Amino acid sequence: MRVEVAYRGRIEAFDTDRFTEAQPFSGKSMLADLTLDYADVEKKGLWLTAHCYAANEAYRTDGGEAPEARREKGWRFQLATPREAAGIESVTLDGSTVLARLFGELVDVARVDRACALFVGPGGSLASHIVRLSGYLANDDERLAASQALMAEAVGVTPLTLERAVEAEAAQEVPADDMEDDWMEGFGND
Repeated sequence: MRVEVAYRGRIEAFDTDRFTEAQPFSGKSMLADLTLDYADVEKKGLWLTAHCYAANEAYRTDGGEAPEARREKGWRFQLATPREAAGIESVTLDGSTVLARLFGELVDVARVDRACALFVGPGGSLASHIVRLSGYLANDDERLAASQALMAEAVGVTPLTLERAVEAEAAQEVPADDMEDDWMEGFGND
């Protein structure tokens, strides 16, 4: 697993595929259980927790079933303190954006992407995903359509981020009256 945390002017990379020769786990680690905890990152910081599933001979039984590897507690690694989190611009996990700063606030991009994959499909900017998802949910649930706070919570952003995303997307739309019907007129008439 590779985690990249982008700040203004620097990027930190954390690579769990490159454990040092002295493995951090006892026994024979057959499976790593890695958790990137970014919930409430600006208050708690950004944490990576690594556990392992140890395959020790002591776990074998006399029966014909495959032996069971048991999860053993590992270690927690603080990738960013709460103070550092205030400067995070984005966090990626194996190349996919997990968090990104949008309109001054950290947005759970992974949550928005999962919801968009389910409801509105891929493509477009993060702001367009937020707007498309809120439009889809508004058409489906009158309660969400009536409350910006409930809609923002359902989408996974703050009400301010939702409002700014709607404004940003509206600014991108070209009114039909501004389209020129004769934009090719005179082309090739030398």
